[in-house]
Amino acid sequence: MALVYKDFSEDASDEFWCAGDNQLFLTPYVWGDSRRCGIAWTEVDKIFFLCRLPSEDDEAVTHFLLGVLDLNQKKIDVYDSIYSEPYEAGMNYMQMYARMIPHLLKFSQFDKNHKSFGNVFNKFDIQWQRSPHQTESTDCGAFLIKFAELLMIGKDVQQFQPEDIKDFRKELAANLWAHGEWKRNSGYDTPPENVGDDYESENETFCPKEL
Repeated sequence: MALVYKDFSEDASDEFWCAGDNQLFLTPYVWGDSRRCGIAWTEVDKIFFLCRLPSEDDEAVTHFLLGVLDLNQKKIDVYDSIYSEPYEAGMNYMQMYARMIPHLLKFSQFDKNHKSFGNVFNKFDIQWQRSPHQTESTDCGAFLIKFAELLMIGKDVQQFQPEDIKDFRKELAANLWAHGEWKRNSGYDTPPENVGDDYESENETFCPKEL
């Protein structure tokens, strides 16, 4: 998203979404043609995406937060384990999604295929949601995973107590170990992923046929 946004403008033409990285990274997500996202956005009402805020001094340590794109309400809910109100760095990053996704959906003719989106492609509203706050400096990633887990099963993130994060980390570690054991015992080997792997041909276009 960040790679594409640096070249994005409000008057971006349809051809912008067919070019180079834009075609490889973004449009396949909407149409469900990406290995990372095998379900078309037209089949769902909400999309979860993690955000890693860029570091001002190019250091590796930064902050993670969860964004939830609500296609019916045309908004982005933000779950942040440090802040419950918008702040400059977080809002600047989320604005990237709020501005660019409506253009991407319009190009993808989303309104013709989603049952309740409608035909309005205005900028998405951004709303910070109240959520439990971390007490340790490196817990934001674990909190993000827990927020996503609770929201996906229809529960309020505030049901989670910050003091339970250590037990949740142990649960994550146990699940990862169990998955690794399953892969080892079943002989399954995760194939390497390279640019172009999601497509029959790297030169194949995923633009609407009428363009």
